[in-house]
Amino acid sequence: MTERLNNISGTALLGSTFYLISIDPSFAYLDPGSGSMLLTAILGVMAAATYTLKGYFYRATALFRKDRPEADAPAGQTKD
Repeated sequence: MTERLNNISGTALLGSTFYLISIDPSFAYLDPGSGSMLLTAILGVMAAATYTLKGYFYRATALFRKDRPEADAPAGQTKD
């Protein structure tokens, strides 16, 4: 079984190497708007990740807070 996997991975590596070597160069043009679009996308992903992690952080810290209301108390009232 291991010999078969080595044979398959070797064939895949050899095939991908030949594919990458044989690619012709492309003469693509990136206009100035592409850079700002990429920057906006990166900043958006960072903001979304920060907001998500902040939510998880508040949920995790809520488990360890001492001032959380008791389960049997009505909403808005706490034990004294």
